[in-house]
Order: sequence, then structure tokens, then C-alpha cells
Amino acid sequence: MTAPVPAPRLSPIAGLFNDLVAWLNDRLAAHALLLEAEVAVAIAENQQLKEQIS
Repeated sequence: MTAPVPAPRLSPIAGLFNDLVAWLNDRLAAHALLLEAEVAVAIAENQQLKEQIS
């Protein structure tokens, strides 16, 4: 069992850490969207190549 995270008003370091984690989560979500878009483009290009070969 883990200890509860202290409220930012009780611990400035906890508040900073919580903000950092939230910022990193936002960055990771944006990066995941970018990677998903790249996969969609690669799938579309692959499909076009398959149609050209047929």
C-alpha cells in the first residue's frame, strides 16, 4: 500500500511534483497522438503500394 500524496498547500515540493507529472502526461499524450497519426499515414501508404503492385 502506498502513502497518499500530500496536498500541494501542505508541501510545496508535492505541488511542484504534481505539476511536473501533469505536464509530462500532457506531453506524452501529445506524442502518442503524433505517433498514431504517423502510423495511420504509413498504413495508407502501404495500402497504396499494395494497390499499385496488384
